[in-house]
Parts: sequence; C-alpha cells; structure tokens
Amino acid sequence: MAPADGGQRRDPRTGGLLASVPFSGPDRAEAVLRTARQAWIEWRRSPQADRAAALRELAAAVDDAAEDLADLNARETGRVFADALVGIRAGAESLRRYAELSLLRSGPSLAGVVSGLDFTVFEPYGVVLGLTSWDDPVATACAVAGASIAAGNVAVLKPSERCLLVARRLGEVFESVTPPGVLSTVLGDAELAEALVRDRHVDAVVHVGGTDISGSLAEAAYRSGARLVRVPAGNGAVIVDRGVDVEWAAACVAESAFQHAGQLRWSAGRVFVMDDVEESFLGALAGQALAWGDPRRVGPLVDDQARRSVHASVTASVDGGAIAVTGASIPEGPGSYYPPTVLGACTPLLPVMHEEVRGPVAAVMGVHSFEEALAEAAEPPSGPAATVLTRDIGHAQLAAAELPVAALTINGIPSGSDAPNVPQAGMPAGFGPNLLDELSRPKAVHLEPPVTARARRH
Repeated sequence: MAPADGGQRRDPRTGGLLASVPFSGPDRAEAVLRTARQAWIEWRRSPQADRAAALRELAAAVDDAAEDLADLNARETGRVFADALVGIRAGAESLRRYAELSLLRSGPSLAGVVSGLDFTVFEPYGVVLGLTSWDDPVATACAVAGASIAAGNVAVLKPSERCLLVARRLGEVFESVTPPGVLSTVLGDAELAEALVRDRHVDAVVHVGGTDISGSLAEAAYRSGARLVRVPAGNGAVIVDRGVDVEWAAACVAESAFQHAGQLRWSAGRVFVMDDVEESFLGALAGQALAWGDPRRVGPLVDDQARRSVHASVTASVDGGAIAVTGASIPEGPGSYYPPTVLGACTPLLPVMHEEVRGPVAAVMGVHSFEEALAEAAEPPSGPAATVLTRDIGHAQLAAAELPVAALTINGIPSGSDAPNVPQAGMPAGFGPNLLDELSRPKAVHLEPPVTARARRH
C-alpha cells in the first residue's frame, strides 16, 4: 500500500498552499479494514429499523456541518460556495432516502407447491470499499455510505486525493455518529486505492469517477474476487433538435457544460445541433459563455493539472479544425481558472469529442438529422447522462430507446443518474434504489414443513 506521507492541497483560486494532509498509510488502512470486518459481524444482524435510524442520524449530522463542509469544498476544489452547499444538502437527503428505502425492501415470492413457500431475501456483501470522486465529494460519499449501510454492509471510504480536506472533515462527521467500524475513512492516492481493492477483507467496491483508472481497478477486483460496481463519468451529450427556441437551448447547454466549470460527473460538453440552426445557436451559446465567465458563477478548475489537460484537448481540437468561438486560452493571473469555451465546426475525431474533458467546454457539431445526432451521441465517451431538447415526442421516444446512457433528460438539465445502463468494466449503477440492489446479494429460499411420522405412513 501507499506510504503514509500525504498530499498537498492548494487553493485553486490563488495557487497558495491550503494544507498538507497526511495519508493513512498501509498499517492504518489495514487496521481500518480489520475493524470494519469485525463490525460487520454484528451490523449485518441489525434490524432494518436500526439501520434506518442510523442513516437519519447521519443525515442530521451532515446537515449540522453543512456550511463548514461547503466552505472546505469551495476552498479546496474551487466550487462556488452556494453550489457546494446544494451538493451537501443533497448528500444528507440521499442518506434519508436510503433510510426510507431500507424499510421497504422485500424480495419476490413465487407460486410453488401448496404446502411450501418460495421467496427471496437480500443479504449484504460485507465490507464495501467506496472510491469516491472530488467533483461532488459529499453527495457521492453520502450516497455510497447510505446504500452500503441500508443494505447491512459496513463501508470504508477512500475519497479522491483532490478533496482531502473536505473528505477528512466528512469522515469525522461520519465516525462521530456511527458505531466503530461501520463507516470509516482512509486517505490516500490511486496506489492505495488499488491496494485496498486487492485486500482480502474487501467484499465489494463502488468506484465513482472517471475512466482513467477503471481498467486497473477492474483487474484488481477480478483477481481478489470483490464485486465491482461502477458509477461512471464521461463526456455527456446534448442534442438540439429542429424547432426549439435557440436562446433557451443555448441556456440549457451552457448550464450543462459550464456548471462547476464542467467538472461534474454528468456534465455534457458534446453538443449535436441540426446544421440549419447551427450558426444562430453558436451565437446564442457564445453570449451564454460570456455570462458564465463571471468568477462568482463559475470557479476555477480543481488544480493546474486539470487545467493543462483541458487546454491540451482544446488546443489539439482547434489545431484539428475546430473553431474557437469563445475562450480556448489560459487567462493570466493566479489560480487554475479556465474560461467557458465554445468550439464550433467540431468533427467526431477531435479530442473534445472522443475524450473525457473535465472542464467548461461546449464542443458543437452540426448534423443533418436527428438520427445522425443519436448515432454520434452514442459514441464513447457517452457519459452517464444525456439531454435531448426537442418539440417532437417521437424523437424523444426514439432517444429513450436508443441512447446508451444511465439518465436521459428531455427538455431539461441532467442532475445525476439513478439507473444502471452504461456498458463499461464492472457493474454500472447510479445513485438510487439501483445502488442499494447492487450492494445486496439475493438468495432464493424454498421452505416446506417438516415431514411427520404420520405423513410418512400415508
């Protein structure tokens, strides 16, 4: 496992050092997993009502610490404070949602012989390792923790090293209201994450985040036998159909591509617009980009490495034929700001169309038909979410049938995903009842009355 050194967190607005946060290290991580394994022996037998009560207590604790967590989130990842606070309130709400869902779960019963019963029960896996992302760190951690605990598992969270401060504080909140070992946090890098996945004490892994380490995690989980559940990221798509109001469509696309500087897991930066309205749409979107350029509305990227990656994709795409309508340059001054960028005349082979671009970039490609837009939007990296802006109910139904995404929004803005349906390594899932199902193991039970001596004689 990774050494117990640590990570430096810098203010993405100024570049100044915020803190050096020590990593957990191999001994601490191993001890946490052993404690979690011991805690699960009792926790798995806890009544559903007790699990629901624990989740409600967790939700209240997160609500009480919300402003402190939002401040850390804003300072560490660059997210606007108001948006960070919304994410934290959403995390608390997801804990309450899993509390209610846990009380409603029951397996199906089958019609068998008259004297017997056939039914299904759900069992926990054991120790769930949650590898959570930095883009919405509290909401994702709460979702993984909530689903794990509701299902009767215990959880060990290993957050991204890009949100160590907020993760450490959230871990303190979690551990203050749960029994020892039921919900723990370890801090470390990608090397620690892979080592944890391989550990014999881990029974299931939930990975929330990008595709950059998914392959190595899938291999490690396969070798260890742990169940891998993926809540993926990607570069989502927006389709702008004929007949919609161009100004409204541009506002929808801008919010989808530029919110939290385009770094949210469900951000959609690939835009497919009918070519007969492409020019007017680009003009409207350029106006939106200028409005979103206010730093009070969009913060910086999480760090300078992220900015370099985004700018490299944008630069390569412009060199490949895309037209920079707005942005596309690194501004002067401190921090890791990147301007809301609109690229026109995009083609399928450009980096912004086939790479996972985690930044405020809207790459616009003209298409001849709605069917062509669907085909292009389905190309990797399709992302977990997509939006279709249309007045045609037939097109909306076709999109629902054809787009391989976890969440499809018609005439609105995506806000996450609640359904599993993304073809990637491991079992994909969203935040909702599906994640609760993924962290439970179904068991079919057939029950008949014992055979008595009288029954044997007859």
